[in-house]
Amino acid sequence: MSKKQICVLVFSWIVSIQTLAADNLYTVFSVGYSDVDFIQDSNKGLGYKIAFGYQFDPQWYLEAGYQLLIHDSLYTTDLPTSNAVSNAENLQQGDALFIAFLGKASGRTGELFYRLGVLKTDVRGQQLLAGERECEFGKASVLAIADFGTATLCDYDESGVAGVIGLGFDYFVGARTMIRTEIEYIKGQDNLSTAAATVGLRYNF
Repeated sequence: MSKKQICVLVFSWIVSIQTLAADNLYTVFSVGYSDVDFIQDSNKGLGYKIAFGYQFDPQWYLEAGYQLLIHDSLYTTDLPTSNAVSNAENLQQGDALFIAFLGKASGRTGELFYRLGVLKTDVRGQQLLAGERECEFGKASVLAIADFGTATLCDYDESGVAGVIGLGFDYFVGARTMIRTEIEYIKGQDNLSTAAATVGLRYNF
């Protein structure tokens, strides 16, 4: 996701804050671990999520934000090593803008919630194949790798739409702060599926 898109998202929420009751607004920042499958390739790694939320009903929230699903270092200037080719290395960068509804059940220690939402996803990836091969997906580049020989780099960059379901708990730790834990599952175009677990901090304005 481009920095321009993120800035537009943040700016739109800042404007919204001026017109909504402050007591109903909150922000969340979470970090976690994702297991990503995309176009028959799988990868695991760290990610994060930042969101702004608004409680429009005693039992319902609306959240919107940005989510980094996974972020590997892609080959842009340096060539892969022979070891990377031998291991059929698969690299991915994936992120999304999202909007979701959260239904909650409050208790003495916090709030149990479930999430239903949609995401605008963007996944870029690279897959290394030994020899001169055709790519099942993406653009093929034939490389000459030192101490190995010929290899093919499959490079793709795809945008799409996905749905998300999640379950989490916001634990009270202060008058305005809560610790959020959540698990979620994302399913989208081009066989995108992501299982993620996150933990973070929620702050109520």
